[in-house]
Amino acid sequence: AEYREKILKTFFVYDRLVAIPAQRKKRRIVLEEIVKDFEPDRKYDEKEVNLIIAQFHDDFCTLRREMIAEGIMAREKGEYWLREDADA
Repeated sequence: AEYREKILKTFFVYDRLVAIPAQRKKRRIVLEEIVKDFEPDRKYDEKEVNLIIAQFHDDFCTLRREMIAEGIMAREKGEYWLREDADA
């Protein structure tokens, strides 16, 4: 919990992500923080996903891809949703 707080304070300034961490462990923590703005059991189109992520950082494409690569979100036929089995 202490490590997580340190990472969040380092990478978020006024609720904006100042940089995307290169280290996977740190990036995972950042993604888990962003994903809190998504509702479970709801499907989003790509535009909605981009708008939510863009509130945190301008490079929403990279962050969206990372959420899928990390298994936090799933995508099929242009729809995105939080994965229930993601250990966020």
